[in-house]
Amino acid sequence: MTLLTPSELNMYRRKFLCALYKLAKGLMDKPVDADKVFKEMDIGSFIGAEQEATDNLVENAILNEYVKRENGREIMLTTDGVEWCMRECNL
Repeated sequence: MTLLTPSELNMYRRKFLCALYKLAKGLMDKPVDADKVFKEMDIGSFIGAEQEATDNLVENAILNEYVKRENGREIMLTTDGVEWCMRECNL
């Protein structure tokens, strides 16, 4: 069971991936801590459940092949993820 509903995943996906893109400085395969990405999103909706919400967003991004896991809680953008961010993020 996931914390985020499908509509919430859709709503927060853009913020999450754009925050990752910003922290990774637009680079593919640059590891970034997933919890730092969530904090960069600056949403307070999940107080006490930040890690579970982060995990839901990471799993969704992995399923869409936008990110891949590195070590521990580190994630990095894939080629598809960088291309998506270049189209969707206003940075």
